[in-house]
Amino acid sequence: MVLKAIGKYIDTLPIHDLLRQEEQLADDVTIEIDRFYGRHDLAEFRFFMRGLTQSGGEALVEIPAIVEETVLRLQWRVDSTFTTEAGTLALDLFAAALDETEEPQVIVRYLLPPVEVQAFPESESVLDSHSYTEFLLEVRAAANDAVRMIEQTAEEVQAEIAGYDDAMAQMQRNLMVLTEKVAALEQRLEGVKPVVTLTRSEFEALETPDEDTLYVVT
Repeated sequence: MVLKAIGKYIDTLPIHDLLRQEEQLADDVTIEIDRFYGRHDLAEFRFFMRGLTQSGGEALVEIPAIVEETVLRLQWRVDSTFTTEAGTLALDLFAAALDETEEPQVIVRYLLPPVEVQAFPESESVLDSHSYTEFLLEVRAAANDAVRMIEQTAEEVQAEIAGYDDAMAQMQRNLMVLTEKVAALEQRLEGVKPVVTLTRSEFEALETPDEDTLYVVT
């Protein structure tokens, strides 16, 4: 968007309805002014855009200038300090020649008709809790709370799993001890002869008694 100055008057009609509430660096406005004003070379000046809202809020930003032979092209990137509040926004563009202590020695002011910052649907001119930016911040806060809750739950689950791992390790140790006891018992039983109970006639009827068997004759 380009605005052109006639002397010190700048027609803002092209941007009268351009701005929207809470926009941030959405629009770049180029303002063309004469490089020389009277005996002053404005290329040596610093330029500032000031905004004043209906409720008394104020915004101020320094804007850079591209120097050409006879004109200066001011590059104003409209940030959220100018769009915080909906309604009429008065604009004040001025150029200042500063000394070594940053004190202004010469100030040239330009006349700009006010513009309108378009409000949210059904919103008041002054921002309140319906601010879309605040809504985004609330969503972000809720998301952060959810992430923290998930992380806490994950830590609790990991701790519970670690408890299960400890119990499983203890069961495996108990099983190893039991296995060793069974093996020792089996080893002891290998040297024990089997016992067979039978009558004397049955014993005498055996052709070859087993040497590894203990016979009990009744």
